[in-house]
Amino acid sequence: MTWYFQGSLVFADVPTGAHTNPRPVVVISDAERPYLEEEATVVCLGTKADDRYGHSTPVLPNDVITNAHLKKTTYVLPWAIYTIPLSSIDDTLPQGRLTDEGMELIADAVDDMIRP
Repeated sequence: MTWYFQGSLVFADVPTGAHTNPRPVVVISDAERPYLEEEATVVCLGTKADDRYGHSTPVLPNDVITNAHLKKTTYVLPWAIYTIPLSSIDDTLPQGRLTDEGMELIADAVDDMIRP
C-alpha cells in the first residue's frame, strides 16, 4: 500500500519518542492530502486518561473499529495530532478501520478541544 485511507487504525512509532513500542494511531488525513504517499496526519490513542488533562479524552469503543480489536480501554488524545512519515507505521502489526461513528467521535473530540 502506498497510502492509508482516512480512518485507518494502525500502529506507528510515536513522533515524540515518549514510547519505544509502536502505538495505535488513527489516520485523519484524506486522499486529497499533499504528499499522500510519503506521510499521513494522525491522532494518537492512549490507554491512560485522567484529570490532569484539560480536554475530553473519550473512550474509543471496539464496536467502532472493523478488522481489529484493542485489548485495553483506549482513549482518543485530541491534542496529539501529528504528521508522520509512512515509514514509521509498522505494517506487521494489526490494522483496522474506524466506522463513520468512530471518525465522528474523533472529530468531536478535536472540535471540543479547539472550540472551548
